[in-house]
Formats: sequence, structure tokens, C-alpha cells
Amino acid sequence: MFRSNGTPARARLHADIKRLLSTLMQRDIADPRLFGVCITRVEPWHGDHAVRIWVHKPDEGDTDVCIDRLNHLSVHFAHKLRRAMPKRHLPNLLFCWDQSIEDGADMIRLLHSIGPDYS
Repeated sequence: MFRSNGTPARARLHADIKRLLSTLMQRDIADPRLFGVCITRVEPWHGDHAVRIWVHKPDEGDTDVCIDRLNHLSVHFAHKLRRAMPKRHLPNLLFCWDQSIEDGADMIRLLHSIGPDYS
């Protein structure tokens, strides 16, 4: 899901960033703690100056380490994105943990505990 908050061009940029970053994360990350991390959404932050890259990894115990490592690698990712998309002004990348997946799972468990009519 993309929240472009603006033009179709911005939505395309966010889609391109998500697609290219997904590929880079699969191909370039050697840290085993980051295997299985997926991008759930990309959205603008501070106008056109930055984007938040929302990520999730199933069964991740230490989300802070995961986000710290990804934000540390953001310089590498930005360099690779600039080479892949040379004619575009690229915003800064900020990785954030997407808690909504766990929240959704918690809601489903709660509904199941209430009764079978809510599933």
C-alpha cells in the first residue's frame, strides 16, 4: 500500500523505491539477523525530503537491532538507488518497524477468543 499524499509521480517514485529496495535487501545484505525482512509500505515524511520505509520480519525478537542495522545500511541503499534511478531526486531513507502486522494478529486472536462467530 502506498500513501502518496500527492501526485501519481510521487506514488510511482515510492513504488520504484519499494521495488528496488526489496531487491537490494535480498541481494546485498549479508547480515543473517536481517534475512527475511520485508518492506510493508513506503510513505513520505517531511514532504519530499525523506521517506519512511516500514519493514517487518516474522518472529523478530529484537526489532531495535533490526531497525538500527537497516538505518545504518541506508547510506548504501541510497547510493544503489541513485545509480539505478539517476535522473530522479531521491529522498532520504528512514527505516521504521511496522507494528500493524502484530496488532492485526492480536486482534484476530482476540476475536477467536470471544467466539467462533467473529472469525
